[in-house]
Amino acid sequence: MCTYDVALWKYYSVTALSKFRAACNKCIKVARRDSMSDILPELGLPTADTIVHNSRVLFASHCSLPCNQIVQWFANIGVW
Repeated sequence: MCTYDVALWKYYSVTALSKFRAACNKCIKVARRDSMSDILPELGLPTADTIVHNSRVLFASHCSLPCNQIVQWFANIGVW
């Protein structure tokens, strides 16, 4: 499952987030009776909410680095 651009989701509906959670769970579940709260720690995988949060934090920290002049310009004009 590609979550490459999840950090760029600034505005999303509850429905979109629910569909994202369902897609993550569907990719991980082995059997219908298995509980995600049992499967995720056993496999060492994060929840969908953790993926979104970590992606946003990582994106913000990378954008704050002074390595790219274009990114600095956007930060200076207050795009995000």
